[in-house]
Amino acid sequence: MKFDRRFRACLLNLIAVVAIYFTFTLLINSGALNRYYRNILFSICINIIMAVSLNLTTGMLGELALGHAGFMAVGAFASAVITKSWAVSTAISFPIALIVGGLIAAVFGLVIGIPALRLKGDYLAIITLGFGEIIRVIITNLPITGAAKGLSGIPKLTNFNYVYIIMVLIIAAMFTLGRSRHGRAIISIRENAIAAESTGIAVFRYKVFAFTLAAFFAGVAGALYAHQQGSISAATFDYNKSIDYLVMVVLGGMGSITGSILSATVLSLLPEYLRDLTSLLNKALPFKIADPRMLIYSLVLILMMIFRPKGLLGTAEFSLLRVWEFCARYVRKAWQAIAKHLPQRKKKEVTMPEVPKYDYVNFDLPVLEAKGLGIHFGGLQVAENVNLHLMDNEIVGLIGPNGAGKTTIFNMLTGVYQPTAGDIILLGKSIVGHSTHYITANGIARTFQNIRLFKSMTVIENIKVAFQTRMHYTAMEGIVRAPRYAREERGIDIRARELLSVFDMEDVADVPADSLPYGQQRKLEICRALASNPKVLLLDEPAAGMNPKETEELMQAIRIIRDRFSVAILLIEHDMKLVMGICERIYVLNYGRIIAEGTPDQVSHNAEVIAAYLGSAAQEEKEG
Repeated sequence: MKFDRRFRACLLNLIAVVAIYFTFTLLINSGALNRYYRNILFSICINIIMAVSLNLTTGMLGELALGHAGFMAVGAFASAVITKSWAVSTAISFPIALIVGGLIAAVFGLVIGIPALRLKGDYLAIITLGFGEIIRVIITNLPITGAAKGLSGIPKLTNFNYVYIIMVLIIAAMFTLGRSRHGRAIISIRENAIAAESTGIAVFRYKVFAFTLAAFFAGVAGALYAHQQGSISAATFDYNKSIDYLVMVVLGGMGSITGSILSATVLSLLPEYLRDLTSLLNKALPFKIADPRMLIYSLVLILMMIFRPKGLLGTAEFSLLRVWEFCARYVRKAWQAIAKHLPQRKKKEVTMPEVPKYDYVNFDLPVLEAKGLGIHFGGLQVAENVNLHLMDNEIVGLIGPNGAGKTTIFNMLTGVYQPTAGDIILLGKSIVGHSTHYITANGIARTFQNIRLFKSMTVIENIKVAFQTRMHYTAMEGIVRAPRYAREERGIDIRARELLSVFDMEDVADVPADSLPYGQQRKLEICRALASNPKVLLLDEPAAGMNPKETEELMQAIRIIRDRFSVAILLIEHDMKLVMGICERIYVLNYGRIIAEGTPDQVSHNAEVIAAYLGSAAQEEKEG
């Protein structure tokens, strides 16, 4: 049913795209659209490409970039040089110029992204703004680009066929990318980079990928722009142009592709429609305004940001299918009636996510072992000489007072912090010095003390993100919807729903993650951790905030997880009933040092543990 609905949505979108194409082609060929209106139409399409491509970086990835016009400039000048100097048919030179312009812009994006994307927030915005200006200055001083005068005499090869088809292809690529494993990885980084890394996402690699792809699309848009205008100069692509495209993204909604399309269209048309108001306002007002369009334009933007701070569509997407179902339900019913009499389609192939084969057979030895583990931050020693181990299929507790260093131990075990002393052995191999996503791919998964879900995603999408290390189709296969993409996506959909069934959450699979009650959010985080098929599962205060009934259900679920998924579990928890009820061994941490180890009964009678953590009341209760 889900895939049938997706097919109908694609069919409706295709019909709309073809209808728009033939409508404007008819208007252009009939002369109803003169050169002035054709140029506006071309500008709208180019602005849509720029806004959609910037939305990949700023909306989907969540990184504020202010130099996007620089990549447009690179594509514009590179393509113009090719078509001006290459004496071949324009039917050959122009498509090649478009591709080369995009590729050179992508190279600039890669070179800029590698250092810039190590920064965040305002720092990233400043450095991308600086790089955009550097690109403009370089172009201004190169003889091949015409220096300060720019290039003129560029053949005007941009027509409606080129600009519309390229725009549609790029929009389609953005939609299909966003609904693939690569798109989910990019969005998860925006939602919570730490949680994304812990699920096996190579965060920095995906940041650079998104930034480079956005630069490629901007370069193609620049090539179309150059061959629309016929002459270009570097001054055109200053930071104000980058701000214009950022405004389009913000106005449409950060992360909404259809929002970017809508806002780019509106903001391209608005100044033109306001042009006729200049004379009227100057006649009505006692003073003259040189360009009242910009005043009105600014007021519209201010009002928009006041009343719709998340943009026109927020992170939502406009859906023709939803409109169709709302306005024409009888059509859907008629289609369902017809479909019953059509030949049944063959059952589609499914590729289940790869199950990691851990290169470890001697389970008489620990699956995870910390030896002399220690870390200090400056002069503060947070953990010292920590020794612990987990055997296969064992449930072990790590308890201690607040501030004892329990979560710091987890952070060292998962590569968030690099220990300053000691070693960590996972399945017989040292993992010290490795990144979090490498450690996740090799057998450790975790949850967090403070829930870190990807809140704008649905429940099942949260889980699908964690299958990243177990899937193999490429970004291009995801964009073009290749057979391997379809097989793997069906496989992880089945597996994700199976994981939800462990916690009886199948009925909430398609609801937004942030709409779940607190207890189910905790369970969802555990499901997401299990999706990477770990050999060791680290649970950081899984019962925090749960009522007694939810805690009891969690205890049963942890036992089921251990038995069904064959994992060793190390959990941090302050609920002593839970710890004593399910843990086979317990480590007690105090001031960064292990002060006791043993069975729940041994630990609960340990004098040092009672003094440091359990308290005298616990001892009296035991004695009584």
